[in-house]
Amino acid sequence: MTNEGLTTYVQTIIDAIAAQGVKQIVISPGSRSTPVALLLMHNAGHDQFSLYVDVDERSAGFFALGMTKTTHEPTLLICTSGTAAANYYPAVIEAQLTHQPLIVLTTDRPAELTNIGAPQAIDQDQLYGNHVKTFVQLPLPAADDTTLRYVSFNVQRTIMAAQATARGPVHLNLPLRKPLMPDLAPVNEPHPKTLTAPVTQAVLTAAALSQLTSRLSGKRVLILAGPAESKDELAGVLALAHKGRWPILADPLSQLRQTDDDLLITGSDILFDGAITLGDAQPDVVLRFGATPVSATVIQWLQTFTGQVILVDPNQALADHSLSTQIQLTVTPAILCQALLPQVLPAPARYCQIWQALEAAYRQSVRAIQATEARIPVIMSNKLQDSAIFVSNSMPIRDVDHFYLPNNGHNRIYCNRGANGIDGVVSSALGMAAVSGTPNNYLLIGDLAFFHDMNGLMMAKRHALKVTIIVVNNNGGGIFSFLPQAAAKDYFEPLFGTPQDLDVATVSKLYGAQYERATTAEDLQSYLNETPTGLRIIEVPSDREENTQQHRQLSDALHKVMEDVLENYNTNKSN
Repeated sequence: MTNEGLTTYVQTIIDAIAAQGVKQIVISPGSRSTPVALLLMHNAGHDQFSLYVDVDERSAGFFALGMTKTTHEPTLLICTSGTAAANYYPAVIEAQLTHQPLIVLTTDRPAELTNIGAPQAIDQDQLYGNHVKTFVQLPLPAADDTTLRYVSFNVQRTIMAAQATARGPVHLNLPLRKPLMPDLAPVNEPHPKTLTAPVTQAVLTAAALSQLTSRLSGKRVLILAGPAESKDELAGVLALAHKGRWPILADPLSQLRQTDDDLLITGSDILFDGAITLGDAQPDVVLRFGATPVSATVIQWLQTFTGQVILVDPNQALADHSLSTQIQLTVTPAILCQALLPQVLPAPARYCQIWQALEAAYRQSVRAIQATEARIPVIMSNKLQDSAIFVSNSMPIRDVDHFYLPNNGHNRIYCNRGANGIDGVVSSALGMAAVSGTPNNYLLIGDLAFFHDMNGLMMAKRHALKVTIIVVNNNGGGIFSFLPQAAAKDYFEPLFGTPQDLDVATVSKLYGAQYERATTAEDLQSYLNETPTGLRIIEVPSDREENTQQHRQLSDALHKVMEDVLENYNTNKSN
């Protein structure tokens, strides 16, 4: 293969990528990917792409994922051959489970160097298995017109597949022979034949709409708004809720809590844990939107719910591990809300009033919280405006679910809630910060998840990203203190508590971050008043045992508040 032929072939791939509108690219440097990386960098100089280089492949995968979750647009990942590609696997899994269009381009040894003991060669065929929508083995470079047209077509249709419902990651594998150095001549304006796929969406038939309207009109409907996986996914839900006088259990990842509305219910874990009888607040129908909610308590309640559960499921996946769904609607939330809005009759006023009273009492109690870890989401919901917030799994996302109150701050909240892992959280948050369009970027994370992805901090330093990381340091796995294994006192600390004795100040210095230590709520509020200028790390020290006790006391107190509201309504039922 001539140098000119290699350049033409790889440039054809790049032109096909550009033709499909891909602009965000993350490169993990290596030898076999040399021609792709060099030509992409050369193209980037002509404003075709935004390029990020991350030497840690696991970090790179999650950085790209964070970008895609924020922009809802495809991001291209590129790496060399061998285990580099395997390190993308966790991010690919998360992308598949949350329907994110991640484009993975792995370069590979040619066939004659596979399964024969050559270095840096593994079997990359179908490497990600069922966790990608499609796998394409590209041919070895050739410069003939037939091959070039085939490659352009195949690359484009693969990227289109990533963005088609249900969206998800795709994998392109590109074998390359040496020599690997392309010509870096001036880039010609590409003229590939561009594939397009006009958006088409399913709609309800007149008969289906009529049947659905009769099931919902005048009924006590509870909307369950889970995590949104695409742009403006649940925008019409609030208007429909007001028309029907239907309360909304608003997951923090639904993006509905960026509005201060009294139909948004945030005390779901207290109200649905079985210890409270809802009485006249008990719904007849649950209307579900979005992905699986953060609250496991709500899912457990659905398993015992005797009313009807309707799942709005444009992905046609029936991803409902509560097994409670009775009706699946394969339309988008926007189309459903638009169709139902003129049709439905409202629920009894008393039903809505009880829920609003419950939520008002819950918010008043939450605002008064003094407990260390539970107080952090309250402060964030009160202080932050027009911000992008990434939240780690384990305790942080649960505390945000419980205690981050709806407000008019227009804040967006993200989390990796597909596989629910703590790997790659720092990198995902920095990917978010790279494309959020605001300098107000925040990450709420525990010390173990922070430790798990410290390599990701280098991306903030490399690309001058503005992000504030709040590290809740309780020296170990705080969530395990709430689980049954906490009773195994002799083995708990080495197996589950796993204290790392992490010196967050030293880590901050290593990555050139501004470091602050917030020992009081006032400290944290003061630090959040400052405008981020780069990477800033705020350590909030906490005690695991004390935190467990505080959460249990909070739960008891909030139960009492909710019970008092319901008792008051039941006592004054005739009013």
